[in-house]
Amino acid sequence: MNLMQVTLSVDLPGLGTRIREIRESKGLSPTWVAAQAGMSVGNLYRIETEDAKSLPRETLRKLSDALGVNFDAEVKAALVQEME
Repeated sequence: MNLMQVTLSVDLPGLGTRIREIRESKGLSPTWVAAQAGMSVGNLYRIETEDAKSLPRETLRKLSDALGVNFDAEVKAALVQEME
C-alpha cells in the first residue's frame, strides 16, 4: 500500500499574534506552552511574532491542545476564501 501525504498551505494573517494573545489572556508562560507543544521557546516566539514563514498543521494542532483553543474553523474559513 502506497501512502501519499497531502499538505495544505493556507495564509492566516495574524495567527501568531492571536496565539500570543490567547496565551497571555490565559496567563500561560511561553516556556509552559512550548513544552506542552513539544517545541522550543524560540520557535514559539518566532510563531508569535510571525517570523516563522510556515506552520505545519501538526504544530498548530499541538498549540491548539496546549492553549485549549481549536483553530480548525479559522483554517477551514481561510481554505474556503482561497478557493473562491
